[in-house]
Amino acid sequence: MSFWQLFVCHLKVVYRNRSGFFWTVIMPVGMYIVLSVLPLDALMGINYSDFILPGIAAFAIMQGGIYTLAYWMVDLRSRGVIKRFQATPLKKSELILSLVAARAVVMLVQVALLTLIGILVFRAPVEGSLLLAVIFVVTGAFVFLPLGLVISTFGNTYDAVAPITAGVGFVFGFLSNIFYPIEVIPEVLQTLSKILPTTYLADGLRNIYLTPGNWEKILTDLAFLLIWALVINLLTMWRFKFEE
Repeated sequence: MSFWQLFVCHLKVVYRNRSGFFWTVIMPVGMYIVLSVLPLDALMGINYSDFILPGIAAFAIMQGGIYTLAYWMVDLRSRGVIKRFQATPLKKSELILSLVAARAVVMLVQVALLTLIGILVFRAPVEGSLLLAVIFVVTGAFVFLPLGLVISTFGNTYDAVAPITAGVGFVFGFLSNIFYPIEVIPEVLQTLSKILPTTYLADGLRNIYLTPGNWEKILTDLAFLLIWALVINLLTMWRFKFEE
């Protein structure tokens, strides 16, 4: 089976899964709409609708890797599907790359949909390069999707993996700058926030959308994301195995 065949197969799996489609596409859009209409501007001291759009995009990317992919791989592993790949000439790197590439396409669609709603409904400013935004989304996909694969190796059942995904998702989602500036959280937690990949993904997209001329900040965010992507992918190649 070629990379292209695997890529197409993974895409079919995603769009045929109605439950997965809801959680990966519809839920982030609904979350963005709800948070945008709440009267939070005065409380946060910023235009919250503009601030939250890149944050929800980052949250959707994180969720698609840590939750959706981790649970799906655990299901395949529990049914012995992953083990069967040992009897094929398929390389582990081919499976991982095709899986990440296919779901990265889904993440691009997610972010495009969120951005379109932001522009048309909430008049969100998107002033920077869309190509640069694509680079950030794809880099984020290569951080969080392999991380989902790593998490799936720690158990063969949903009950075994769920506490891990919940813990990692909470830290990445609520101790970063997705929903609020990190300056509003305790200083000791700000130190942790400054090393989380979600912080740099959300911050990078936010700078592209709102302050596109801040190249030093944008490139710094991208550099941290690339470091995370390198470390997580090396960890994935070490942890992920076909055998049970």
